[in-house]
Amino acid sequence: MIDSWTLSETPCAFDRRLGTDALFTLGNGYLGCRGFFEEEQEGVEALGGIYMAGVFGKGDLKAWKGMHRELVNTPNFLWMSIRVDGEPVLARPRRISSYKRLLNMRTGTMTRSFIWKSARGIQVRFEFERFMSVADLHVAGQRLRITPLNGKPRIELVSGINANVKQHNLVTTIPLPIQPGRPHLRTLKAAGNVIETQVETLPDGVKIVEGQRIAVEGPAGRIRGVPAPAPGLVAERFVFNGRVNETVQLTKTIHYFTSRDGQAMTLLKKSMARAKDYDRLLQAHQRAWVNKWREIDIEIDGAMDDQQAVRFNLFQLVQACPEHDSRVSLGARGLSGEMHEGSVFWDNEIFKLPFFTFAHPPATRSMLRFRHRTLPEARRHAKDLWFEGAMYAWKSGDDGVEETEMGVGAYYAIHIIADIAYALRQYWEATGDDDFLFRYGTEILIETARFWKSRIHYDPIRKTHNILAVRGPNEYDVIVNNNCFTNMMVQENMRYAGEAVAFIQKTDPSAWRKLAARLKLKPREIDAWKTCAKGLVISYDKQRDLYAEDDMYLHRVPFDMKRGKPDARRVIDSTLPYEAMAYYQITKQSDVVTLMNLLPWKFTPRQKKLAYEFYEPKTAHDSSLSFTPHAVMAARLGMKKEAYRYFRECAYLDIADRQLNTISGLHFANLGGTWQAVIQGFAGLYQHDNRLYLAPHLPSAWQALRFRVNYRGALLQVEMRGCKTTVTLERAGTQPISLNLDGRSVRLIRVGQMVSV
Repeated sequence: MIDSWTLSETPCAFDRRLGTDALFTLGNGYLGCRGFFEEEQEGVEALGGIYMAGVFGKGDLKAWKGMHRELVNTPNFLWMSIRVDGEPVLARPRRISSYKRLLNMRTGTMTRSFIWKSARGIQVRFEFERFMSVADLHVAGQRLRITPLNGKPRIELVSGINANVKQHNLVTTIPLPIQPGRPHLRTLKAAGNVIETQVETLPDGVKIVEGQRIAVEGPAGRIRGVPAPAPGLVAERFVFNGRVNETVQLTKTIHYFTSRDGQAMTLLKKSMARAKDYDRLLQAHQRAWVNKWREIDIEIDGAMDDQQAVRFNLFQLVQACPEHDSRVSLGARGLSGEMHEGSVFWDNEIFKLPFFTFAHPPATRSMLRFRHRTLPEARRHAKDLWFEGAMYAWKSGDDGVEETEMGVGAYYAIHIIADIAYALRQYWEATGDDDFLFRYGTEILIETARFWKSRIHYDPIRKTHNILAVRGPNEYDVIVNNNCFTNMMVQENMRYAGEAVAFIQKTDPSAWRKLAARLKLKPREIDAWKTCAKGLVISYDKQRDLYAEDDMYLHRVPFDMKRGKPDARRVIDSTLPYEAMAYYQITKQSDVVTLMNLLPWKFTPRQKKLAYEFYEPKTAHDSSLSFTPHAVMAARLGMKKEAYRYFRECAYLDIADRQLNTISGLHFANLGGTWQAVIQGFAGLYQHDNRLYLAPHLPSAWQALRFRVNYRGALLQVEMRGCKTTVTLERAGTQPISLNLDGRSVRLIRVGQMVSV
């Protein structure tokens, strides 16, 4: 029977185990640790896989501007070497049995166990446990239990922090099996149980300090260790004679800081001085996860594998979020792998932030503050390209510099600018966080509106406003004019900017005068935004009542999907080059469908259905971003079987490695997309005009759905059972909550109030 709180692997698929390490990632937003085997210290297996938010080194791609950087594989603080009678313990076929690796999502722990057999027939059971504390972001724990099952083996155990690590992949953009790349770290100090390293590939590379406390206990008491130093390694060595069915236990607590935190060595010493024992740290960590799950959990009455998959997606999304640090955001692969080098893209605002906005708003605020912090670079980027306002990078590191490789199209993929504005507006509407709007949000909206004013071209012949030479979410469009997604999102961006200005003018005239003076904003600018937005071309076939992806999509050649995509590989990886895509009606990932999900009130049910039926057969789904919008749209249209099929594609994308590249890290946009498929699709959630909308569209495999929503400071508990929806106000917000439940308007005023439709 499936345990919906755990993800397990048994038996050991040795040839595939490096590919599944990402699934067993643990983290706390400060760092992420892949599920690698501690004892494997041969060849590439010694690499570990621990990544810290904001710790970058020099990459080797030719970036658009400045220096290309990549997320650094940091010291392996779970490093371990084990020998039994002089023979190394390694997980090899025919040497291990009773293998199991288990990710416990309820408690935020990973365990692994197996029985190992030596060449002489000695059998020993090994049981590993680890956690990355969410109660104290600078602490991790490791436990190992060793139990001989026969004989009297001599066991040698070395445990340490190993800084001799390299990148997993030399070329991070290609999802190959692990092929070690460059080392980024130089050891500055290694003494006792403390090591200090620095990212030497950057002139101002981050310093990392880490320390460990190890205790080994046997039936007879404490087993003393001796230092086992080596270049780039601090470690302790323990030697003992095993006895049948008597367990020896190692517990280890690790403390870590970087120069991004301040005086790292001082902070480390203080942390180690006040350290608690392993069990107390683990208990605090588990209590913290109880609190997190109360806020974010989704309960499904029905298919248990769906419940497990949904929790996996939520768990990984939450534990990678760096909400504690607005200097960074959530990269495409989080802290679970090196693909895309830890960079932030548009999928952060459109696919990940909606979950946090309605489940844990402080995280969204932090990640939107990251966009405000990088606003000066966005202004410079716009100016360098002869535009005004702020042009956010398509691919951003922690400083906001455009790190997309030259020739890939960052100049055209500009819808990210409106996507950021959309997420900002959604956050403000959902939370009523006026302080954020005053201090950060309005400035972003003004500067992005200024960019669009300068990027829009007025055609004096056709007398239309146009956005030329762009690429929308459909990245197979190559370069098009008047992409529908981009143009309509730009209209919203400009409207948001005008409304934010009007709100501040009315609410706090003094604050508005200061902001207007600082930004040198004149009333005529706001009028110009309105004129541009109103005049923008929206590609639309009136006869068919069909919104077109761009002004030429409907005129291109139909694409033979069976011939062009004969297997799971992308079209451009198997049959045709990227340049050929401009010739065909082909969509890499949903474009118009995504737009209609984001702005559902702008389209009629008929228009949504026509768009879905037209674009779905033309969509290659050559991106992990494509399944979610189809799941949401199909659910809202009442196409339950279709919606459930696409939901399954989302929920199991990494668990089943559907795109054959989970080895390079989890697909974090799809993790957030799974939440969208369930809550925005099956539960029908969206907000508009100060009202929250909910409408059940449950698949036949589910009898009920329960979840919580944060809205305007209130906490709502929602239960959907069949066609019935019940909402309970668990915590009051700043004002009564207006809801639309399946077409019926209701209000929640007092705590404990319950409404059903």
